[in-house]
Amino acid sequence: AVRAAADLINAAQRPLVLAGHGVQLGDATWELRQLIEKAEIPTVTTLLGIGDIPETHPLCLGMGGMHGEAYANQAIQACDVLIAVGMRFDDRITGRLDSFARQAKIIHFEIDPAEIGKNVKPDVAVLGDCKDTLGALLPLIEERRHSEWLGLINEWRADSQERDISNAEVDELILPFVMR
Repeated sequence: AVRAAADLINAAQRPLVLAGHGVQLGDATWELRQLIEKAEIPTVTTLLGIGDIPETHPLCLGMGGMHGEAYANQAIQACDVLIAVGMRFDDRITGRLDSFARQAKIIHFEIDPAEIGKNVKPDVAVLGDCKDTLGALLPLIEERRHSEWLGLINEWRADSQERDISNAEVDELILPFVMR
């Protein structure tokens, strides 16, 4: 399974990591960072995966899902290989299952066998502790650069930030609606 995961990652043009709380629980933040930096893979986190990589890291797209960044969700929907690490595919990250990352080959690194295939069926399932499985994966990963993919994501990020409500100028105080 690790070899099959490496083959998919090495062949990917638009890879994306989706990192969850299992990375921290498995003490695998170093291994995750080695993977994303070696193969230049942008990374989205789940709510509980915040902190898997620093938010200021150039490959960190922030949180995805219903409360996440629009550009992070666009990246999930446009990637060709989705590498889910230490996360469960709950509805907060996936939204509608029938339209979640349909174009992507999905690799799921997970310690709990009950979570593999429960909501999203992976093309490759790697069962085990994240530290061990990512450690086994690292030597099989080729050094890669994905400048076109990162450029597209950065366009989405800039567009999203331009339209962010915090950038809107207002001359008067906006009060909440009060029923009378």
